[in-house]
Amino acid sequence: MKKRWLAVGLSCGIVLAAVAGISVFQPKEIKADRVYGSGKNLNAYNLSISPAGENMIPSTLEQYNRVSDDSAVNISYTVVYEQNKWFKNDQRTMKLLRFERPFPDDQNEKVQSFYYRLVDESVDVLNEKAAVFTRLYERREAYNNLFDLIPQSIVVPGQKDTKEARQWIQQHNPQFLNLKDHTVIDTAVLDAWKQDGYRQSYSDASPEGLSLKDIIE
Repeated sequence: MKKRWLAVGLSCGIVLAAVAGISVFQPKEIKADRVYGSGKNLNAYNLSISPAGENMIPSTLEQYNRVSDDSAVNISYTVVYEQNKWFKNDQRTMKLLRFERPFPDDQNEKVQSFYYRLVDESVDVLNEKAAVFTRLYERREAYNNLFDLIPQSIVVPGQKDTKEARQWIQQHNPQFLNLKDHTVIDTAVLDAWKQDGYRQSYSDASPEGLSLKDIIE
């Protein structure tokens, strides 16, 4: 009888150890997504990472208030969070990145259609293992009004500067660097590319050298 109970005990121990091992060793991943809004459910605060609000990330009250208080179209946020790599759950917010741009001073110039301006590239270091590279776009529409500010972010490994992060993305996720259609590139960004020896890939929708003169009616 003692042997039987010993065997049962060993079996239960093995099962518990296996379950604990699965919980401990489930891989984590760090993601960075644009924030589209915020929401509250009872005492739980969330940030929306999809336009329709179907995908929500848990947040702190402070982060919820920051996003809720900034409703101007020249301000935008990216939320950096950790989640279970296998099941895409168990999210934990790590950092909230805020982006702001001045309103354009040439709003009286009518444009043929919407277009984008790539106005900045930046890196925010999270820790010794990861950083966030962001391309910041302005979307302009009729009469050159600023319609939207769009941070396009991706997580890169290690503590990298902008040049190193861009090089890593070229090797591991080059499609991220494709320009949005009808993109005019800011002079400061072009100067940084030249200094870094970076060669951007272009397309028919966003040809090299596209300028505001090609867009203004």
